[in-house]
Amino acid sequence: MSSIRYVTLLFLALPGLAWTQSTTHYDWLTQGQVSGRLEVTRHPDGERSAFFEFNDRGRGPRLEERYRVDASGLLRSFHIGGKPYMGAPVDEGFEFDQGVARWRSTLESGSVEGPLQAYYLAGESTPETLAALARALLKAPDGRLPLWPSGEARIERQDSLTVEHQGQSRTGILYAISGLDLAPAHVWLDADGELFAAALGWMGLVPRGWGEVLPQIEERQRRAEHEAQRRLAATLIEPMPASLCLTGFRVLDVDAGRLLDDARVRIESGTIRAVGTGASVDCSGAAVIEGEGRSLLPGLWDMHVHIGAGDGPLHLAAGVTSVRDLANDHDRLMELIGRIERGETVGPRVYRAGFIDASGPFAGPTRNLADSLDEALGYVDQLAQQGYRHIKIYSSIRPEWVAPMAAAMRARGITLSGHVPSGMNAAEAVRAGFDEIQHINMLFLHFLAGPDDDTRTPLRFSLVAERGHGLDLESQAVAEFIDLLKLRGTVVDPTVTIFDSMFRHRSGEPDPSYAMLVEHLPATLRRSLLRGSMPIDDGNAARYAASADALLGMVRKLHAAGVPLVAGTDSLAGFTLHRELELYVHAGIPAADVLRIATLGAARVAGVEQQVGRIAAGYAADLIVVDGDPLADISAVRRVALTLSGTRLYRPDAIYRALGIRPFVPSLPLRD
Repeated sequence: MSSIRYVTLLFLALPGLAWTQSTTHYDWLTQGQVSGRLEVTRHPDGERSAFFEFNDRGRGPRLEERYRVDASGLLRSFHIGGKPYMGAPVDEGFEFDQGVARWRSTLESGSVEGPLQAYYLAGESTPETLAALARALLKAPDGRLPLWPSGEARIERQDSLTVEHQGQSRTGILYAISGLDLAPAHVWLDADGELFAAALGWMGLVPRGWGEVLPQIEERQRRAEHEAQRRLAATLIEPMPASLCLTGFRVLDVDAGRLLDDARVRIESGTIRAVGTGASVDCSGAAVIEGEGRSLLPGLWDMHVHIGAGDGPLHLAAGVTSVRDLANDHDRLMELIGRIERGETVGPRVYRAGFIDASGPFAGPTRNLADSLDEALGYVDQLAQQGYRHIKIYSSIRPEWVAPMAAAMRARGITLSGHVPSGMNAAEAVRAGFDEIQHINMLFLHFLAGPDDDTRTPLRFSLVAERGHGLDLESQAVAEFIDLLKLRGTVVDPTVTIFDSMFRHRSGEPDPSYAMLVEHLPATLRRSLLRGSMPIDDGNAARYAASADALLGMVRKLHAAGVPLVAGTDSLAGFTLHRELELYVHAGIPAADVLRIATLGAARVAGVEQQVGRIAAGYAADLIVVDGDPLADISAVRRVALTLSGTRLYRPDAIYRALGIRPFVPSLPLRD
């Protein structure tokens, strides 16, 4: 009997009749270790069911799904229940009966009359459903299908790979499905069209016991993705003229926090050579871009990303020319940086941070997992040798390790940031040597978490949602804590958008952090914005919203006290940074200060404030053009009409169209 497929004979009540039911078992792997499972059962009546669960640091889905398809692979019925990754309830169903397609879920409901001619795309599903969609697309004319409630999916065969395990050989075929998100979804099917594998960065899915072949699958999939990225880069990267003059712009002086009217900027070979007004800047012999009163800003920074190749175009279209990666696989990150530098992938400048955690059930996604202090210090040495000048530590690091790790980093010229380890409060972390704290919830946990609370778990979200509103921001305890941060010069990376979204977004309503984008986004992505993270209902909605307000109040107090802030997102590239900046203004920080945080302030924390972050002679030409005055309306940063990054020019409208997004403003033309 195959080690992959387990067959059970079900003997029904009819004499002499036996039907076959089969179940295929898969392992879900995280960092190469089994962390979950998928079970797909084919029932005697033609239906299929799937059970899917995994554990990622206390989070993860637990879903049960059942569906039936017609001869063309289109869904006739579908139901899924359980909980998704963050825990909001799932109860979704679809049925086609007597010429009417009907669907309903906790997010939405709808119906269409007419023949069954579209595939119902569930708001929540298991990996098996993606395989079912792939099978339907392979049967469809031209590999295309309309989707219900909206959109269209397309499939492309990209590669195949034969792998071996314990004397058995199997072939997987890689398909890319477009139209579901901003980047294609990849799925591996076997020769019979059944789900074979999925490779998702540091996670993946393989037949039970076949975990050893996942690296081969990942590598082959990366090759296909790289080729697609290379083709995209060839269409989106435009070499900047050797001599370029930007005229008629309002140029932001980030130091003074004001716009210089009717200004000129001359750029030579990717470096700013002169900035001034009128004839003070000679534009002779240079190609020209006319600003017509638009605003010219230094390129924006996102100081908290985990960058993948698919994020680069979104960053640059949004005016983000520099990012700080706070946890990634070293080899893959270096490969991506090389591809960006060679122009094979569209992406911003990437500043690297190393990552260390302790091993255990809530360990972060890294190979650098220590079982002892000596091992942790060894990772500090390793990262120093790899050229890292910043290291992030995570929640499972033992509190008593922090001070010696901080001392070892300081001796090597490395700064330290991270999550506050469980069992330690934020003030203790700062006194032990933290140079920066990631996530505003970590500051609230300093006051809210008790000695028995394990902040490695989702408690670090739910506790702040439930009780954050009750923290008195005017109390002496809060004032003393903020004084400590200021005295030590501790940087805070709030990533407040992810918590504002988490605490306010009720399933079935557009995510308030992205609602302003809805009409620009592909239909399937718009639907995903209806899916909340936390189980918000009438009983807790006001309380959670008040806690979100308290987070903004803390951000305001930090800035007013002089605690250095950096703008990071840890979420959807580009668009989330815009929202982060809007929320800082909403919290009460002046727009000029917010723009300084997202440009020069970020460059200063990264240690490159003499190269980028200002519009001044000698600085890199990392610049963005926006329609409007961002000092009067910070949301003007959403209307990027041009992005310059060193010697490259990007047109945001072209990038957005390539991703299926309706552009916000037209790009500016280049005049010889």
